[in-house]
Amino acid sequence: MQITIELDQQHIEKLHEQERKLKKTVSELITLAIDEIYSKKEAQAVTEGQKVLDILKHTGYLGGLPDKSDLSENYKDYLDWSDKV
Repeated sequence: MQITIELDQQHIEKLHEQERKLKKTVSELITLAIDEIYSKKEAQAVTEGQKVLDILKHTGYLGGLPDKSDLSENYKDYLDWSDKV
């Protein structure tokens, strides 16, 4: 694919500086920039549910109840009610 762009002098100088420093072509630099932006977007795309799960894992709360197959139906049988007596 061919891309035509217009850059101001400041960005042209930065581009040439990166070409020299990294020994990369303009095409390679653009590819690196796209990959960097893409990876940052992917990292930020953490869902709200994932954030909650991470908090629960970090606090140690996750796994606070026994792992029972019928827990959703009989959860009251598995809870410790000793502090309610």
